[in-house]
Amino acid sequence: MKALRAIRERLGTLWWYAAVMFAVQRAGDLINLYIGLCLVPDYVPEAELGAVLPLSQIGGALGLPLSILLLPFTKFLNTYATRGEFGKVKRLLRDAFVLAVVLFVGTMAYARAVMPLVFERMRVADGRLGLLIVASGVVGTLSPVFVNALQGLKKFRVLAVLGVLSAPVRLVAMLVCLPIRALSGYFVGQIAPNVLYMLGSLVGLRRQLGREVRSEPYWRTDWRPILRYAIPGGVLLAMGVLQSGVETFVIRHRLPDVESAGYYVISRFAELGSHAGITLSFLMFPLVAESHERGGRSHRVLWQTMGLSLLAGLALAAGLYVFGPWLLGLRAVWRPYAAQAPLMALLTLVFAVRSALACFSTYEAACGRFGFVGYLAALVVAECAVLYGLTGYSFFAGWLPPGWIAWMASLEAARLSFLLRAMLLTSLLALVCMAVQLGLRYRRMGLTVAAQPREADDVHG
Repeated sequence: MKALRAIRERLGTLWWYAAVMFAVQRAGDLINLYIGLCLVPDYVPEAELGAVLPLSQIGGALGLPLSILLLPFTKFLNTYATRGEFGKVKRLLRDAFVLAVVLFVGTMAYARAVMPLVFERMRVADGRLGLLIVASGVVGTLSPVFVNALQGLKKFRVLAVLGVLSAPVRLVAMLVCLPIRALSGYFVGQIAPNVLYMLGSLVGLRRQLGREVRSEPYWRTDWRPILRYAIPGGVLLAMGVLQSGVETFVIRHRLPDVESAGYYVISRFAELGSHAGITLSFLMFPLVAESHERGGRSHRVLWQTMGLSLLAGLALAAGLYVFGPWLLGLRAVWRPYAAQAPLMALLTLVFAVRSALACFSTYEAACGRFGFVGYLAALVVAECAVLYGLTGYSFFAGWLPPGWIAWMASLEAARLSFLLRAMLLTSLLALVCMAVQLGLRYRRMGLTVAAQPREADDVHG
């Protein structure tokens, strides 16, 4: 125990819990890999397999209004906790839950009109699937309210325990429900761990929610900074949902079943390239926000998290490029997609760059800075327009000159390779813009990365 305590003190809060959460999440990843690469392809036919990811994104899109309204939650919960204002923490938690319940009803009503159009384009039957997708999206939006409360109050131990349990709970739900109705069973499995997080968070937050803590109002004094944070943050969140939704939607809508199903399979491997960045950005937010609230600096942790995210993703991309064909040949359900092995490495690069961008945006949001939202939103909108415009160029016949239509047709954009290259290009452009922004800031501050003051790095403990 003394040795572990010494290691923890040497690493500091961020890197100790990053190691713990990384180990916990990687153990869960083994189960989730089995679900995503074995269970789901075994039960979901190829004709429907490519619809799994875009339908999941639709659930997130339906919960977007709630996500935007709850966006300032983590930032201000962390601010109040840092100040010791637990009465405001309690009121904030209560208001977030009430808001979620109200918007749940509105989302259900809206989805009844929208979902038939979605199913038509996804080439799947409705049944009760629409209800499950909406429930998955809303519960998936509400669950982070409780998780972010644990995150903002730095209850990383509770988060680690829930992380250990979530993947087995999802596996059990999938084993029970997938044989009954494949796609519906998949979404039951998506709902189950979110319910676990909500119930477990209530237990972990009992001190902040107990009767001995008296609720205190916060809106009258803090509504201006809350709105200043929520508006640009909402734009950023909406752009993320738009980008991921359009990418998966266009792959399913414009490409044949075999390519959209192949994208599902290769993305299960490629997403591993983003896990290091996701873990680090999740843990970094409350620590950087607290440091910023106290007037400290934490530039070094930004470079460390971004660097590790990129290195981990690049290493995985190299491995998948070399061993991808062999890997996809291991199981009969993967072999039809072995020709897409080089694209698996390309997609891993996309996820690796975006995980580094996630570290950057998390760092900036924790400090209350959103200057990057403008160029990021412009790039996302441009990418979405290109993906859907070039793959559906016939829509513009009669509106654009015939020469333009012929040029668009010559690109043959309705190919997975073209779409993934466009995604990588957009991500790299965003990374370049981010580097320019940081360079200008350091020049303005008279700082260099090598000359960061040691005292600034208080997130290391």
